Parts: sequence; C-alpha cells; structure tokens
Amino acid sequence: MQTYNIFSITAFISKKTAPIIDQHEIDLIKRCQNRDMQAMEEIVRQYENQVYNIAYGILGSFDDAQDITQDVFVSVWEKIGQFKFRSKFSTWLYRIAKNLSLNEKSRRIRQKTDAVEIDDSQKWVLVDHQTPEDVILASEQQQILHKALEQLKESYRTILVLREMEELSYEDLSRVLGCSIGRVKSRLYEARMQLRKILKRENQ
Repeated sequence: MQTYNIFSITAFISKKTAPIIDQHEIDLIKRCQNRDMQAMEEIVRQYENQVYNIAYGILGSFDDAQDITQDVFVSVWEKIGQFKFRSKFSTWLYRIAKNLSLNEKSRRIRQKTDAVEIDDSQKWVLVDHQTPEDVILASEQQQILHKALEQLKESYRTILVLREMEELSYEDLSRVLGCSIGRVKSRLYEARMQLRKILKRENQ
C-alpha cells in the first residue's frame, strides 16, 4: 500500500517564483497606483502562479482557476490605490484571491453545480530529470490530493492551500484569514488531521 504525504504531493502542483525585493516591489506598486500598465504586467508575472495555486486549491478546476486568476488581477488593478503599505503586498493580494475564489465556490453551490472534475486535458511538461513514469505518477497524486481536498470544508481547504502550497507564515495567515495566530495553528492542525484521514481512507 502506497502512502501519500501532503507535503510531497503539494510539491507537484506548487509553482514557485523568486520574491521581488522589498524596494523594487514598493516602486512597482507606486507605479501601478500611477496607472503604469507595464508595472502591473510585471506584478502579474511575479504572482500569477501563486494566485492560480490558491484559486485551484479552492476550486479544483483548471479552467475556473484561470478565470479567477484573471479576475484577481483585474480587481488588483482597480483597487491598487487602496493599498497603503501597512502589510505585505502578497498578503493583500492573497486575501483578494481567497475571497474571489470562495465567492465563486459559493456561487457554484447556489447553482448546484459544485461537482469537481479533474481536467484530463491538462498537458504535463517534462523537465530534464523527469521520466514519463514520473509525470504519470505526479498526475495521479494530484488527482488523489485534489479529490481529498474537495472533501474538506472550505476553511480547512483554504488554510492548507495557503500554508502548504504558498508557504505563508502564521502571521500572514492570520491577516489573510482574519483570525488570531492561535486559531490559525489549531485550524491548520485540524485540517492536516482531516486530510490525512481522507488520504488514508482513499488509499485503502
């Protein structure tokens, strides 16, 4: 019987990019606030993978995650003037991504179209150290993880995506989710335990 670990599985679907240094990010944001489209395009390139991961982790659909990612950056462009540099830009951005994703999830529930399917048309790109067997295994593990995530309640699914995929600190999670650090830790523990139970059951 093969055991799946949440930390190893999420590595297959998390795409990381190097963070922008603080001063450069400040300059970019100020340029965006002055309606500099080139600066906005650079922010999109910097954060689109992280935003996509959050949306996909919550919605479980490649197409919906792509749509929400676009909506997030439209919203950022419209609201960038409201950013006051009182928190990390990424925290502010991830809160928008989380809220829009959850809104879309709620809309689906209201319309009774909450069934999530894995998109088999997704193309997997081989990197130098991957064999075709590696890609197939990664695809299978992704499907297992996302099916398990779909069985979690939204608060558990959201905190796992933000912590395990985007590696937010407890402090950033507290700001994004709007709760105390103590509550973040307890909810994260509960979410991990619940996910492990589901993965164990699915693997039997």
